[in-house]
Amino acid sequence: MLRIYMLIVVVGLIGGVVYGAYAYYNDTQQRIATLQQNNAKLETVAKTNELTINSLQESQEKFATLNNELQTKLDEAEKYGDDLRKKLHKHNLTRLSIKKPGLIEKRINDGTKKLFDSIESVTALPTID
Repeated sequence: MLRIYMLIVVVGLIGGVVYGAYAYYNDTQQRIATLQQNNAKLETVAKTNELTINSLQESQEKFATLNNELQTKLDEAEKYGDDLRKKLHKHNLTRLSIKKPGLIEKRINDGTKKLFDSIESVTALPTID
């Protein structure tokens, strides 16, 4: 009788070990599947991040180039403004307009017309043919 009990205990232990191994195997397989899914998601996010970083770097380079161009144009405009200030300081327009009103009036009117034509050409709506 003792042999039967020992056999039952041994079979029970072996069955418990087999069931434990089976449960461990199933749990491990589920974890592997979950980790593979998470890894796929992370790879997708990493690729998206890399593309975003590349796009931002290209945009930064483009903005730097445009900023340099804008700075060059600003420097030119400031130089032109300085030249105009020097000319206006050099010539006394009040005195010239008193001495030669017709000449100054014509030049001012021509310059004003040229300025307004320039503004109009820049701001006019394009014609549709």
